[in-house]
Amino acid sequence: MSKHYLGVDIGSSFTKFSVIDSNEKPLYSKVLKTLSRNKQERKKVQDYISENFDVGFTCSTGYGREHFKSADITKTEIYSASAGVSALYKEEKTIVDIGGEDVKVIKSGVDGKVLDFYMNTKCAAGTGTFITEIAERAEIDITAMSELASKSNFSNELNSFCTVFAKTEIMKWLFNDVPVEDVAKGIYISIVNRISKIRMDRSLPIYLIGGVAEFHPYLKNVMEEKFNCKIIIPENPQLISAFGAAVLAKKFEGKVTARQKQRVFNDIK
Repeated sequence: MSKHYLGVDIGSSFTKFSVIDSNEKPLYSKVLKTLSRNKQERKKVQDYISENFDVGFTCSTGYGREHFKSADITKTEIYSASAGVSALYKEEKTIVDIGGEDVKVIKSGVDGKVLDFYMNTKCAAGTGTFITEIAERAEIDITAMSELASKSNFSNELNSFCTVFAKTEIMKWLFNDVPVEDVAKGIYISIVNRISKIRMDRSLPIYLIGGVAEFHPYLKNVMEEKFNCKIIIPENPQLISAFGAAVLAKKFEGKVTARQKQRVFNDIK
């Protein structure tokens, strides 16, 4: 059996698993809620991986990376995102990673080296949590937001960075009978305008990754209009950092010995 590598991205909202082979070809992936009380679901995934793949090395990343006890190494989500995108696109680039709690902008080299990075500084403004809470207040089905926004020519945004005040603004829109598709478009415009305030090199190809890119594909259109350039969303953007962690596991196998552990898939604590 050929050797495999596991990447685990423990984010604030979701935990992502990615298994690759020695050629960095993805073989298996799974996404679970991070804070789910259903421990058995996580155990089933880990049992499936251990039973079906000869995992030689494991890398964990994300906010909860230190809690995956069987990881051989841990790497930041910035490093993992850069490695994941670079394994697919070997060029110097800018990566915009919109997660549940923050937005990261990464300048990445051809080989995945992180050349620079910046993060949002206004709490959760412009993140997945922001979208979820504002959409809930507007009574918008979050799974239908992209389709709704695509039907709108709206050009207004929410002025508040604070999620609480943004909810109040949304209420004013609803009281003024702003159509639901315009509300959806306005939320996306607000997010993109917040992202645009983060320093980034727009002369390079721009890649959009993360859970928000996965579930809100129309955000790409709003970004392209704002930035006046093409935005690329890789396949399975929510899994990119987990995939990148698996790539890093392959890269560092044999180079890290102090933290190597018995390969047992303990549950996430």
